[in-house]
Amino acid sequence: MPTFGQKGRRKQGVFRDTSATISNAARHPDDEVGRRNRHLLAIGHEQENLYPSLRGPTDAVRFFGDRKIKWWRSSRSGDSKGTDGPTRNLASSQIACVNFLLPLAGIPGALTACLQALDRDVEAAIPIKHNGLISPVEFEWLGIDSTLEESAYTRGAHATSADAFMLAECAGGSRQAYLLEWKYVEAYEAGRYKGEGRAGETRRKRYQNLYCAADSSFVGQVPLDELLYEPIYQIVRLRLLADRMVRCGEFGVSQAKVIVVCPQENREYRERITSCPLAARLPENATLEAAAKSLLKDPEGLAMISPEQLGAAAVKSIPNAKLADWYAYHRERYGWSG
Repeated sequence: MPTFGQKGRRKQGVFRDTSATISNAARHPDDEVGRRNRHLLAIGHEQENLYPSLRGPTDAVRFFGDRKIKWWRSSRSGDSKGTDGPTRNLASSQIACVNFLLPLAGIPGALTACLQALDRDVEAAIPIKHNGLISPVEFEWLGIDSTLEESAYTRGAHATSADAFMLAECAGGSRQAYLLEWKYVEAYEAGRYKGEGRAGETRRKRYQNLYCAADSSFVGQVPLDELLYEPIYQIVRLRLLADRMVRCGEFGVSQAKVIVVCPQENREYRERITSCPLAARLPENATLEAAAKSLLKDPEGLAMISPEQLGAAAVKSIPNAKLADWYAYHRERYGWSG
């Protein structure tokens, strides 16, 4: 039986070959990797991976360029070396995240509706002002001026970063941050331990004290070593990044939440506990979301939702022709219902 990842890449291949938003030239890669993988665009047509209104030098590419954000690219996808810009891989989760959120930034009320689907006390998404730039959504967010690891400040590379970041004004005048991790076809194998060797020691030095700190979100009953398995390791680091935002009062926030956005059908991601020691502590058939929440003092500090649920909330709340077009695009590309 095919995995969700296999079905998702197949779906993207159908989209490439049938959607009116993809040119005929983009459908016919002339390199070996592209010919073997239907979910890859032809080299030179990578911008067609973006929602149509985001294409061109003044839109998503400029947004990333102004902020010096690195695009996700992969040699396995046959992406051109030495260049920057969107990947040719239609199954990219970064592309899915940008295509979902960045068009909504230009539709009044749309991002607020998405946040209200997460929290009822959200009153409005508010602009993020950083380094002379203003936007209601940011991507590959590391923090205001330094990374969690105190490494080089390069958004999208070599540090813990949220795929997307938004701020909300909430009831009573408080501000809350939302750090979003976006998944599409990702799945992780059990037993791949990231605690071995010099790299493992570096990870412990970076995160052990933060994980055990008095103001940490984590209960601390589970040793960090049991969490050095993807994807729980990634979620833990994002929660530590959220803790730092609150500790430092970045943007005046008093709370921060980690939101994992993943298709409901991707059970390989949602239902697999890849850390065998952690799985042994949990009830049988525990989900990844339940496992992550069990680590927290306040389980409400983390949630998992599907992109379709967020999209439906926006469409239901905002009668807007641009939003209807945006929803139709995602329904065609990702198989959303409705």
